[in-house]
Amino acid sequence: MKLQPLLIFDLDGARFGVDATRVQESFWLPELTPVEEAPLWVVGLFCLRGRMVPVADLHLRFGHPARRYTPDDQVVVLEADQLQLGLIVSEIREVIDLPGDAIQPPQFDAGISAPAHLVVGQARLDDGLVTLLDVDRLVHQTHLHEEPAFAEEEPQLVPTAHFCPEATPAERALFHTRALALREAAADEEGTRLGLAVVEICGEYFGVELADVLEFCNIAELSPIPCCPPHILGAMSLRGELLSVIDPRSALNLPLAAKGSKAVVALLGERAVGIAVDEVHDVVYLKQEELQAPPAALRELCGASITGTAPYADRMMTVLDLPALLAREEWIVNEAV
Repeated sequence: MKLQPLLIFDLDGARFGVDATRVQESFWLPELTPVEEAPLWVVGLFCLRGRMVPVADLHLRFGHPARRYTPDDQVVVLEADQLQLGLIVSEIREVIDLPGDAIQPPQFDAGISAPAHLVVGQARLDDGLVTLLDVDRLVHQTHLHEEPAFAEEEPQLVPTAHFCPEATPAERALFHTRALALREAAADEEGTRLGLAVVEICGEYFGVELADVLEFCNIAELSPIPCCPPHILGAMSLRGELLSVIDPRSALNLPLAAKGSKAVVALLGERAVGIAVDEVHDVVYLKQEELQAPPAALRELCGASITGTAPYADRMMTVLDLPALLAREEWIVNEAV
């Protein structure tokens, strides 16, 4: 049976899916530049490594009121016929393989032209329904400025000279920093940059190299694993596979607390494991000179698990050596026990 790979994401409580093979990348929402004479649902442009990418808001595309953007929003970059489009989403959930017969055709109004629609079907997942979108139509309607045939009248929007005028000064600074990082993320005249995911554990910021990360996921209900040390929090199901979740707090000399709401998924040997964190905040790209040697006291506490420190959001974050952290002898579980 043919399987359809889908990227599942949330947008203000509604769940959508797009063909995962048409997704180029995703990242936290950057500052956008408003553009004149664009479709109403295109809220701006940003520069992605030298290429200008328009960004669409599904709320506006479907005729809903405008929403306030936050630093927790993300952008999914889609591709069709060498055209790119960014899509603002509230949260990226997962990538799944869905059997073709699990997708039901949409129920359109007979009086509406089907080519104008973005919805190509619905499917039922364990936690509810997901609406599937047609990437080709979405990208081409945006680039060719095709107005939806079902919109009887355009919403009256007041154009703004600045992206997200409701944002606080701190939020605007963060959006701007992200936009600069995306523009300069490729190797440039100043050399290759280090890509880091910024996570929070016990109120402290840590950077994890993107090259060491398989994905991020929410921590679902954990099942205890018998005969395991306390730092093994349990196992959870991730797309049908069991994922062991590790608490890094003791290894980082942090106080024990709740299990965390997110997990950084990485490889331990040949198996994927999850490292529990409280939040995943951002993706940044550091210049080599921005990475500083760790203080001696921090090196003494955490040893080879620490690569260095770097400034982030008016504070210092600790950059982790994830392979070294996962290689700690006490983290190896004897499966024969």
